[in-house]
Amino acid sequence: MPLDPGLDGVEADFEILDEIGAMIDTMVGGLIRSGAIQKTVRRWLFGHAELPDDEAAQKCLSAMAADLEMNTPSMSGRTMVDRHLKAQKPETPEQQVACEALGAAQFRLVRIIGREGPSLIRLMDLVTGENLPLLHAYISEEAAGVPTAMRLCPLPSGRHVLISPLFAMDEAMLHLAMGFVRPGRPLGTGHRCAASLYREVARRGFRPMPQRSSESEAEELFDEFMRVVETRLPIESLADRWIGVTQPDADLLSDTRQFTSVNHLVDACGSFAVLGVTKFRDRQAAFEQIASVMVETLALRARSGMSGTANLLDRAAATIAASVADGSMKPSARDLFERLRLRWSYAAEEKPAVKSSPATDEIDRVIKRIQALRGRTVDRGCTEAEAMEAAAKISELLERYELTLDEISVRRSACEGISVATGRKRRAPVDSCKPAIAQFCDCRVWSEEGEDGQISYVFFGLKADVAAARFLNDLIDVTFDTETAAFRQGEIYLAQQGGNRRVALNSFQIGLAGGIDIKLNQLKAARHSAGPRSTGFDLVAVKNSVVDEEVERLGLNFVSRQVGSRRKVYGAAYQAGKEAGFRFEPNPAEALMSEAAE
Repeated sequence: MPLDPGLDGVEADFEILDEIGAMIDTMVGGLIRSGAIQKTVRRWLFGHAELPDDEAAQKCLSAMAADLEMNTPSMSGRTMVDRHLKAQKPETPEQQVACEALGAAQFRLVRIIGREGPSLIRLMDLVTGENLPLLHAYISEEAAGVPTAMRLCPLPSGRHVLISPLFAMDEAMLHLAMGFVRPGRPLGTGHRCAASLYREVARRGFRPMPQRSSESEAEELFDEFMRVVETRLPIESLADRWIGVTQPDADLLSDTRQFTSVNHLVDACGSFAVLGVTKFRDRQAAFEQIASVMVETLALRARSGMSGTANLLDRAAATIAASVADGSMKPSARDLFERLRLRWSYAAEEKPAVKSSPATDEIDRVIKRIQALRGRTVDRGCTEAEAMEAAAKISELLERYELTLDEISVRRSACEGISVATGRKRRAPVDSCKPAIAQFCDCRVWSEEGEDGQISYVFFGLKADVAAARFLNDLIDVTFDTETAAFRQGEIYLAQQGGNRRVALNSFQIGLAGGIDIKLNQLKAARHSAGPRSTGFDLVAVKNSVVDEEVERLGLNFVSRQVGSRRKVYGAAYQAGKEAGFRFEPNPAEALMSEAAE
């Protein structure tokens, strides 16, 4: 269908701009995670500047952060704009053109040439040299010659519309931005260039673009939009994305799981109840789907062994019951929660389990032997050689365990986790062994900090793998205690004075951790090369995919931590620790084998 023939070209372009603005409003209000904009602005300012007092500057920084959220590609290469446009079903010609224009948006470095009429500004692209007409009513004639950066949508008329915050740059900022230019190539989404420029604006101060006095109308509209966004519950924005969805895609499910918390689950149930049973059925169904995903996610987190997750559903039930009792929430919220919790319980019980068989019985025996070996080795203390002998026995038991599995039994096995407390608030050299332990046992591991600041580690995977990881973790902890005590009595440590003893001890433990990691990797490589490729070792990829899928269902946000490298290391002590690690023997001792086989 053609555009409305009753509109002239400029009016038709403004209609398209309104449709683009509506889509951006939807993304800002419904897709950007709660608090993400404020978090980005704080990161820009931290250690460099305070939040500006000027309201216009604050709005500009918020708009910059929102622009980055919408246009930064995810791991899949798609942006929030891409995902939103894919879900759109345009109902009018204006909406169709708006979708196409938004999908073709580019981040451009431009210089304002001047105004050409009441609604048109002439720009020059500083990368391509193009002459660009911009549909804009508020930029003043005094802005001629000012460089800036804009995210522009091209329209069929040849004009462009602006969808990013408007600000002026000085020549120093322009020089910084031109560093992202590659000859013969446009900036495209320009997310890296935009991120650098926006950060500079936040830290050096917002420079407004000269505007006409008639800008007040636009300011009032923006203020009204921000008031609407700020008064909505975060769960309402998520519900916007669920309306009309029967089969959610991976992105929507992942975002909902990551959004899961007791408070958000309570809000979802309460919002469901407020809508009643006859009105707003689509929106009510969206809240029910959100609550269902969140109940499942909290139940899975409790099963994962994560600290503080064991009674989350009980806490949600108590909060909802109290709200119903004091009249602030309708009883149907409690009914929904209880129904979803019961549904999850039934689903968990009905999950196909591996029936008892010689194979599963053997796996149970492997777990019992691991537990017995842990008790007999960890409780009595051990040296590095004894620890490695026990690790070799674990390797043998895991090999036997993998040989009893097939792909069906792996995919039907439930994952579980166990949280291991360190009793410390600071990381220590022994913690660097955790990834090697997890890799050795085909598990996943992550760290957590409790409310008291103490660190714990969660090993997550198939049951026998987690049992082995717990044993090795405890074994290595005891080994560190034993070898550290021995090092304190040695020549290297006793020859040091004052603070140098602490440096020597730390250096020894760093070297010991490195040696253990190398030996665990060697043990696993030997285990995998010992048998034919058609054995259970071919199931490693299957096990990894099952564990990865379960971790995804937990809805966790993992943050990589860069460990500082600026630390003093005493070479002789470090080498002594490394040599202690290298003395580990991969062949199990007969005594340990006989104990574990009982």
